[in-house]
Amino acid sequence: MILPLLLFFACNDDDNGTERLDLLTAHVWQSDQLLVNDVDASGPGQMLEAFKGEARFNRDGTGTFGSYTGTWNFAQNQTQLVIQSPSLDFPLITNIVELTATSLVITTSIPNPEAPQQPFNIRMSFIPK
Repeated sequence: MILPLLLFFACNDDDNGTERLDLLTAHVWQSDQLLVNDVDASGPGQMLEAFKGEARFNRDGTGTFGSYTGTWNFAQNQTQLVIQSPSLDFPLITNIVELTATSLVITTSIPNPEAPQQPFNIRMSFIPK
């Protein structure tokens, strides 16, 4: 009697992992809002300008993220998205706030070298293209 319950819960975990992978990779995502400390930072010369445009998350872990090309992977039981690119100084580790068929929202915080007590709080949202 316990074996069927274990199989049921094991299958549900696999389905959730597949569902998140399918949602992320099923679309070409278009940047919607690129915010730093709740202010648009997608314009020329601004911090998130290079993330503006399309984001593609391929099933093989490669992708494009605005003007960046690199790799991505899930972390922390698929609650985080890690983006790496030779053009980035460090892996961008983000929290997945929302991942649905109509919305991808990720957040992260990075140090502010000019004001260490005031990090840059980043929120990027995307919609399917």
